[in-house]
Amino acid sequence: MTIKLILVPLDGSDESFSVLDTALVVANRFEARIKAIHVKPISAESLPFQFDPLPAELKKSVIKETERKSKENARQIRNQFVAFCKNHKIKIGDSLSDAGVRAVWHEEVGDTVEILARHGKLCDVIATFRPRKSNARLRRSPAGANLEALMLRAGRPILMVPPKWTAHKVGQAAIAWNESLEVSRALAMTMPWLSQMDQVTIIMSRKRKNSAPDLREYLALHGVKTKVKYLPTKFKSVGAAILDCCSENNVEFLVVGGFSHTRARQLLFGGVTQYLLKNSNVITVMVH
Repeated sequence: MTIKLILVPLDGSDESFSVLDTALVVANRFEARIKAIHVKPISAESLPFQFDPLPAELKKSVIKETERKSKENARQIRNQFVAFCKNHKIKIGDSLSDAGVRAVWHEEVGDTVEILARHGKLCDVIATFRPRKSNARLRRSPAGANLEALMLRAGRPILMVPPKWTAHKVGQAAIAWNESLEVSRALAMTMPWLSQMDQVTIIMSRKRKNSAPDLREYLALHGVKTKVKYLPTKFKSVGAAILDCCSENNVEFLVVGGFSHTRARQLLFGGVTQYLLKNSNVITVMVH
């Protein structure tokens, strides 16, 4: 498997456009295509519930104005995407089959989660931004809800770009290994990246150390140079301990399994996935 199609959802925010720089680094690395997608909401469904009691004519007028603003917003987003491509000399085409690095624009009207999940199933990686740390109620924010839905429903790696990240080609990677099905999938789906890294640090707890030789042997078959780092015996948070290990080993590309524990436990206690969604300061690839 290699990386040939990168899906980049654009919602008009500065954060979503900042992801394009990282997507371009990946595209150049694998001669891949960038598919930018913007979803316009259905006007009647995008109105706040407070508008329900309005007279029919007034409500119709509000819907019409909402549609106008939605179209204008989509036009501005598309123009900004076209400008990005021109500045970086990326050819924009209507077909994904053209050879070399290419970009395409796709626009739809409807439910954002449903549309992104549908397109996410037909790509190799979904590049998006990490919601800002200040957002305490991550799951209730549009960005958090979209990211979580993509991870749970698209079945593709989510490449998450942290705030203020300067896009560049990285050489030091890590995989947080816990023997789960999710991290096994993440390992397989990110092998195109891992096989090109200078070194991959395997981060694991000491209770998993018996699996280290087999994991290193498997990665060596793919030409991956590895070293093992064990999490400390005492820590306040597994997520924080993983990020500390990344910092100590100059890791800039982290691979993890997303929502490895039961869904109910994740919702109640947060878990490693939620911690990384809020705090990761390196490129993080999650696979559910």
